[in-house]
Amino acid sequence: MVNCIRKLLLIIPVFLFGACSRDLPGDANGLRALANGIEAEREEFEKAYNNWGSGDVASSFTVFLDGGDVVLIDEHMTRGESGRSVNRFYFSDDVLFCYREKRTNQDSTVLEIALLFNKNGEVVEAKQLADGTPSTVADYVALLAKKHAKTLHDLAGEATRER
Repeated sequence: MVNCIRKLLLIIPVFLFGACSRDLPGDANGLRALANGIEAEREEFEKAYNNWGSGDVASSFTVFLDGGDVVLIDEHMTRGESGRSVNRFYFSDDVLFCYREKRTNQDSTVLEIALLFNKNGEVVEAKQLADGTPSTVADYVALLAKKHAKTLHDLAGEATRER
């Protein structure tokens, strides 16, 4: 019963905020709830698959589609000799509103980054943990996340659909 209630609480923001960027909540709590709602429903979406690479960095990613609209990209990236990461990009009406990264470096240190963006692409919240300890997110991280999200989103149209 508790799990059922928890799932409903995660799904409600998706219905309340809809899939249109003009309806994106302007606060971190609302954006986080929307991303968590998408995450909770990820297995219900149609899936497509693709790969990306540049230099010694390569990834495979899954695109989650809701009625043909990209709502989530789940990327597994190898970073050459520096390590690997799992990156998640959450979209509403083709607008990136959440980015989450969990990177494991070659020396086994773990870096977790969470960024929330408003409908204008401005950072609403930026959090980073380095081996579980809060640390400052470098200014360029949001720019790189948005740029890479656009690249993957553009490649999503070329992705192989699940049959």
